[in-house]
Amino acid sequence: MSNQVELASLRCFVVAAEELHFHRAATKLNMAQPTLSQQIRRLEDIIGLRLFIRSTRRVELSPAGIVFFNHAREILLKVDEAILNTKLEAGGLSPGGEELIIGAIGPATSRLLPLVLNRFQGRFPSTRLIIKEADSRDLLRGIERGDFHVGLLRPPSNSNLVRFRHLIAERFVAVIPRQSKLATKTTLKLTDFAGESVFALKRFELSSFETVWEQLSKAGLLTESTVTVSDTTTALALVTAGVGITFLPEWVSNSGGDSFVTRVVDDLTVEIAMAVGWNPDCPVPGILPFVEYATLAAQRLATDRA
Repeated sequence: MSNQVELASLRCFVVAAEELHFHRAATKLNMAQPTLSQQIRRLEDIIGLRLFIRSTRRVELSPAGIVFFNHAREILLKVDEAILNTKLEAGGLSPGGEELIIGAIGPATSRLLPLVLNRFQGRFPSTRLIIKEADSRDLLRGIERGDFHVGLLRPPSNSNLVRFRHLIAERFVAVIPRQSKLATKTTLKLTDFAGESVFALKRFELSSFETVWEQLSKAGLLTESTVTVSDTTTALALVTAGVGITFLPEWVSNSGGDSFVTRVVDDLTVEIAMAVGWNPDCPVPGILPFVEYATLAAQRLATDRA
């Protein structure tokens, strides 16, 4: 039975399971929605079980679909890694003993970057790696100038010179001082923050932060006297000091400390992406293997989080 399952059907299933929305999944796969539905039905017929529970309002994974989803993602990850290693072994992407300058934002250095470097160094031990931490704006300018060969960063709304590949996305969460009464609540909506001291990051070069600002303003949570900051470290310091509540990407939940808590806000569904960026005109041969290993590492993280 397993020999009848095609990789194309597996990819369709995995994307549909991640999105839980057939139209969005079809768009992501660059195919028509009826074609995606046919692929899913064919897969369900082969397995002999329904993988999705579909209604007029929502799409959910069935119990069988949940089990199959974990296996299917692992299969695709191993296939992608096998293809990459085959290309590398055949000399399709072959860095030598040159230098590779890598830039990374803080959120990438804790989990994603170590995974990428572990794979990269295992395959290319003679490549000298220079790693520097910087914010997304400096990384973008550095890649454009050639100061960095490749970077893990937040992709901007637009860029002419730098090419990006999406890696992972995460939701924004509320970051609340431990002493706040809202810190004891497990379910929150934006209306729950009315009357609280709320501030936001003003980083409008990143569309996600701009969208959060707009939603908070529309909800009446930001005023002319609201404190504004432009970096995560300062924002966390202000929350720790009890200045107010802010909204940041969910990676801050793992930043440690007992002075604040993070909570998902049901009606704040904004996500922020992390991508690998590089200048396609840069001739350094280690760039493309790094991009491929970053993609595999991000897939591994997504699988581990599921």
